[in-house]
Amino acid sequence: MTANALVKQFYDVVNNPGNAPREWQKQQGGRVIGWLKTDVPEELIHAAGFLPYGIVGGKTKFSRVDAHLQSWACSLMRSCLGIALNDELNFLDGLIIPHTCDTTRMVSGIWRQIHLLPYMENFFLPRQVDRASSKMFMLAELMRLKESLEVYSGSAITEENLRNSIALYNENRGLMRLLFAMHEKTPGLISCRDLYTVVRASMMMPKETHSHLLEQLLQALRIQNNVYQGRDKVRVIISGPVWEPPELMDIIDSKGTVVGDDLLTGFRYIASDVNTEEEPLAALAERQLNRIPFACFDSTQNPRRQFLVNLVRQKQAKGVIFLHLKFCEPENYDYYDHKLALEKAGIPSTRIETEVGGVSVEQMRTRIEAFFEMLGGI
Repeated sequence: MTANALVKQFYDVVNNPGNAPREWQKQQGGRVIGWLKTDVPEELIHAAGFLPYGIVGGKTKFSRVDAHLQSWACSLMRSCLGIALNDELNFLDGLIIPHTCDTTRMVSGIWRQIHLLPYMENFFLPRQVDRASSKMFMLAELMRLKESLEVYSGSAITEENLRNSIALYNENRGLMRLLFAMHEKTPGLISCRDLYTVVRASMMMPKETHSHLLEQLLQALRIQNNVYQGRDKVRVIISGPVWEPPELMDIIDSKGTVVGDDLLTGFRYIASDVNTEEEPLAALAERQLNRIPFACFDSTQNPRRQFLVNLVRQKQAKGVIFLHLKFCEPENYDYYDHKLALEKAGIPSTRIETEVGGVSVEQMRTRIEAFFEMLGGI
């Protein structure tokens, strides 16, 4: 099968987000547990025998959302709630909401009142990840979530099952990192939009199936490696919560390429593995506390502003494009510090305000194209 035909299968998953979990339910007869954003330990859900399903927003009708969530809440959470209210998540048996910001904390209660599911849980995360008590807190929270999943499933999550799930997820993350490395070395081989669609699809389908397809895609791309180049493209870093709307990747592809990011739905999702040598829950806690920083969990030892400066230098990028969701307070509060750190390092940047399902792509095109021209692109 060609690379294009394989990539199309990942697009099919993303464009028809309910198909993969419904097919899994039909074949396995199991239950599907949804999760918001990207800091929920999917390995625990998988080890309990459920299919983890990432709810990452998308185009939907907001009319029913307005009755429950303020218009100044971020469009990512509004779209996630809208998808549920429009019965586009009727395959879900449960939902886990991580408390990453004020909006996710409040939407948890709202979701319970207007769209109650058989299993609903919160997942609490430490804000100050450098404190000595943070690992103890994280470990206790993982133990609590594990017990909650065991009660719902009716059986214990064995250490063997959890280790097997960790190995499965590590393998999948490793394959996606190979794809990122291939794209960084030869940007013309696979476009930015195709690359990030592969990552997004991994949140919506069984990891076993995703890895199988991904292995085939990597092999197909290795065969094409001498055909496509694109190594002269202007290299940039993108920073923010999510890459929305998807059309912005087409704009970037037309002018340059992305060689690094800190996106929740990008490289941050796959950057690190769980240590298989440690006790499984302790290893899950360790991974969470050492992930790429983002607005809700910054680190004094690895502050995000310095992380971005280092990432630009490491990837030999020419600039940074901030993709900030309108009304995302954590991102907006931190922006000034990030911009200042980049300026001190002599790194150009631009900030694009986006929304899930309701932003002018043409206005965005003008801003992005002007930035690439300033960087010396086409």
